[in-house]
Amino acid sequence: MAFQIRTGKVTSEAIMLACIERIEQREADVGAFVHYDANAALALAKQADSSAAKGPLHGVPFAVKDIIDTDMFPTGWGTPFYDGYQPSRNASCVELFIRAGAIPFGKTVTTEFAYFKPGKTSNPHNLNHTPGGSSSGSAAAVADNMLPFGFGSQTAASLIRPAAYCGVAGYKASHGSFDLQGVMSLSPSLDTLGFLARDIEDFELARSVLCGSTPAKSIDLEAAPLRISLFRGPHWHDGSLEMRDVCSRAMSELKVAGAQTGELACPEVFKLLTEAQKTVMAYEVAHARIYEYSHYKDQLSLQFKQLVESGLAVSRSDFESACTARDRAARILETMFIDTDIILTPAAPGEAPLGLDATGDPLFSRGWNLLKVPCISIPYGKGPNGLPLSVQLVARMGADDDLLAAAKWVDRQLNDLTI
Repeated sequence: MAFQIRTGKVTSEAIMLACIERIEQREADVGAFVHYDANAALALAKQADSSAAKGPLHGVPFAVKDIIDTDMFPTGWGTPFYDGYQPSRNASCVELFIRAGAIPFGKTVTTEFAYFKPGKTSNPHNLNHTPGGSSSGSAAAVADNMLPFGFGSQTAASLIRPAAYCGVAGYKASHGSFDLQGVMSLSPSLDTLGFLARDIEDFELARSVLCGSTPAKSIDLEAAPLRISLFRGPHWHDGSLEMRDVCSRAMSELKVAGAQTGELACPEVFKLLTEAQKTVMAYEVAHARIYEYSHYKDQLSLQFKQLVESGLAVSRSDFESACTARDRAARILETMFIDTDIILTPAAPGEAPLGLDATGDPLFSRGWNLLKVPCISIPYGKGPNGLPLSVQLVARMGADDDLLAAAKWVDRQLNDLTI
């Protein structure tokens, strides 16, 4: 979209008008937004069309998850007691996007403290099903063609899972890739910023803006075929039959397309990662959000109170043991990437579950998030209720450019072949 605006194929105003029209048609049903200002966004789009290009994202509208500060919209963190709080500054990621010419359209729904209690958002593919969480609003807005791009974040499965459930691309960067000033802290060693979009190519440009670099492709897929390996992992049989079939079918399609395919065994230490992630997350959340627990306990959801209380009960020794398991697994994972470039694994247990009282199981992202590695969710196939399914690609820590290059190729092969 940035390229189309830059080359004059479409105006920012035309894109913004289409977004506004779609939001007016669907927002009452989907409930993706907490705050937005259509008139201000349209004025900024007209201004972009009448001025010289400000940067690589000139004139592109984007959504901001409501745990990320903006000086033009309140930031409520999905809670009743911070509802309406107005920050005086933009988060670093928002400011960098604005400097690159992008236009902030509004704030999208998050679960309470980016944890488990859902907000008002429904899955645009079927309003009776969850959109996932915690980046619920951004995933739903992008999936329903309300906006082309949105910020999300992940501590357990908060970006990859809603992307999978809503049938859009989701990219969770390597931990520490992007500055988190102005982004609510939940679990510092796990919190990671990322994006949701309909086009994977948008991720390269967005990443370059936040990293202060030019888009790079470090895997040369023309010089040598992509090496991609299926990883069933410790929870393979906890996923639906359809999800397992989609992963196996994707591997077969990629082999036909020319990839070198294989399968990786599950190391014993990987069987500890889900519980280790729960331990680390609970311990860090209890410390990061102790003020809210102490002062607003009666207004917290039962889920969040239980999380903080379980974290307060975690000893420092248990926390360090979980970190030790993580570090052992990370060293083994590095050796697994000697013979493969990319891992393919489930993005979620299956299609989005029925009901809006929960956001689905984070089972297939907890371990990868603990390991801090970059991940991308790519839509592929449908579940028994006609809702999207997705596969997840994983690369080694810091190999985000490799992952983005591979993901573009994988998406092209799978979704050009999908009937």
